[in-house]
Amino acid sequence: MAGLGLGYLAGGQLADRAGKNRPILLFVLAETGIGLFALFSKSIIYDWLYQSNALQAGSSFQIYLILFLVLLFPTFLMGLSLPLLSKAFEEKTSENQANYISLLYFTNTLGAAIGTFVTSFVLIRVMGFENAVRLGAFFNFACAVTSIIIYYRENKRNQTTKSKEEPIFIPGSKATGFSWNRNFLYWILQYTTSGFMAICFEIMWFRMIETMMKSVALTFSIILAIYLGMMAIGTYFGVRFAKNYTGNRLRLFLNSQYFLYVYTIGSIVILQWAIKDVSALSFLFDYFKSYETSFATHIVISTMFIIPMFLMAVPTFIMGFSFTISQLIIQDKFEEVGRKVGWLQFMNIVGSTAGAWFVTLVGFNYLGTSLTIKLISLIGLVYIFILHKHRFNTLLMRISMAAVLILAVVLLPSNEKFWMKLGGMTSEKDFIIREDETAVSFIKTFDKDSFVYTNGLGQSMFPFNQDNTHIVLGAIPALIHPNPEDIGIIGLGSASTLYNAGGREVTKNLDCFEVIVNQPDAVYEFVRRSGDSSAHYIMTDKRVNLILQDGRYFLHRNDKKYDIIEADALRPKSSYSGNLYSVEYFKLLRSKLKDGGLAITWGATERIQNSFLSVFPYTYEFGGFMLVGSNKPLELNEEEILKRLDDPFTKNHYGRANIDVRALLTGTLQSKRVLQNGTTKDTPKVNLDMWPKDEFDFGRIWEGILNEEE
Repeated sequence: MAGLGLGYLAGGQLADRAGKNRPILLFVLAETGIGLFALFSKSIIYDWLYQSNALQAGSSFQIYLILFLVLLFPTFLMGLSLPLLSKAFEEKTSENQANYISLLYFTNTLGAAIGTFVTSFVLIRVMGFENAVRLGAFFNFACAVTSIIIYYRENKRNQTTKSKEEPIFIPGSKATGFSWNRNFLYWILQYTTSGFMAICFEIMWFRMIETMMKSVALTFSIILAIYLGMMAIGTYFGVRFAKNYTGNRLRLFLNSQYFLYVYTIGSIVILQWAIKDVSALSFLFDYFKSYETSFATHIVISTMFIIPMFLMAVPTFIMGFSFTISQLIIQDKFEEVGRKVGWLQFMNIVGSTAGAWFVTLVGFNYLGTSLTIKLISLIGLVYIFILHKHRFNTLLMRISMAAVLILAVVLLPSNEKFWMKLGGMTSEKDFIIREDETAVSFIKTFDKDSFVYTNGLGQSMFPFNQDNTHIVLGAIPALIHPNPEDIGIIGLGSASTLYNAGGREVTKNLDCFEVIVNQPDAVYEFVRRSGDSSAHYIMTDKRVNLILQDGRYFLHRNDKKYDIIEADALRPKSSYSGNLYSVEYFKLLRSKLKDGGLAITWGATERIQNSFLSVFPYTYEFGGFMLVGSNKPLELNEEEILKRLDDPFTKNHYGRANIDVRALLTGTLQSKRVLQNGTTKDTPKVNLDMWPKDEFDFGRIWEGILNEEE
């Protein structure tokens, strides 16, 4: 965003100082530069900065600085585009110039919306990240080529036209300075506020909708496509509407801004009420309560389309509409078109950046989503004040507008009750909520069992003895390994896998990586309320090292080796799951194993199995779902393994949680299956970092919908 903002600012200066048609030529250079960066971006960002560990020795600040500088180049060039093209053609009137700028904004935003949708739903699935980026580079070059053609045609037309008639903008205005008047400063403040508001609402919409969808890889793409698409439609509607509108444009602008705020918080209040108290929507409340993602047609349509449209369509439409109306008010001198667009868009980005920082660093960490929505919505009162100052609307109407907004703020419940509704719960004593910038975590209690959720999706459960999947994932590798001193677990959840992995006295270190920073606190709160002794034991076990960062990133940057490494079971279609199911990830695990060490994964799909098999020379399947890979063949002496259960430490450990590990171990060992190993040559049947096919394989979702309907 900083790159975009600086590009807007520089583009405005360049556009106003360039000669006739020169902005088109500068646009050609910008598009060419973006395309060239795109072609080399995978080599720079993935191959060099990540895979070759170029950032190994850097501090967090150095890493952020390097990534900022790398991304500054293409984003700066992207920011140049709008101000340059805004000055590329001179219209006969200021109103036509403003409409031309709005149409540029409309086509660019609409293209971004289509690109968002097509990239996630089609391109990544069909060709992967790297080839999708190359296709994007092709479009940049295509823009450059067509713009070159336009540039030469315009030059030729200007040379052959003998007419003395010049476009009329404001006769005699040839000033090279800039009109830093009070009116423009007010618009600078408005664009800054607008950017702040827009990004705040976008981030909070994303958190809410992701939780209601039960996060899948397409969540962000759906939200962004609706956000950009409706903004584009609003911009175009503004152009068409303004042609016949004869009223006061400033009044129209101010009223639309107020309505944006009141609709945003009002729609959230209505949704909170409707999902619990409208019988026709009871299926949504039940779905929010449920553990698994559902792809039943009514669930998909409701959570992936109707709810996002209900929350976002009107506010983002108004954002686009407001852009058009503001440009009609602001643009009055052709000599200043580029700088006005550049300064306003730059300050909009400044506001957006401040909004992103505020929501993530302050809102989610200290205020909670509900209070953050309330505070941002109260900005709407500023527009009522400005309406009052200009004597727009009647006094009664202005008072009514303020009362409606304040009422909506009051009606939005506290953060715990807010998330309790979206979590499908009615009792506060059965609901634990923890929220920060990394995610929102729930623990829900039903009868005697409690379940852990991250962003609305179930992950694991209490008590541990009811969770056979995580018992197998944790206990079986620890029991079949002859001497598991160092164990690494990626993912905490309820701590069930971690607990079951710690059942042997020879284990000295249990490193548990968790990217959701608030997750341990949620588990501690559950222990406090329930008195669960097994959960308390493992969370206070001196062998456990909770490392609150991405597990793969930690392994990549550190030299420590393990006897056992595994990632807790992650659904293959969850966001970023491809990072823990790719060939490159499994190669990383193999490089971090001690001699005879074991790598564990959930073999949920054929591609995951193929990816795992292509890396490990010896692979075994247990329980029909758990894959165990090693550099050496496993020596599984069942009698010796079962004898380990007689160790007092082991017996006491599993007994504390009432886990009948002997019966489970016997059945799992008997289900052992040796899998065929060796590198597969069939690339479409494996997951790669640059092509996470399972994560984006949503063709199977539609099959799931059909199956559920049947």
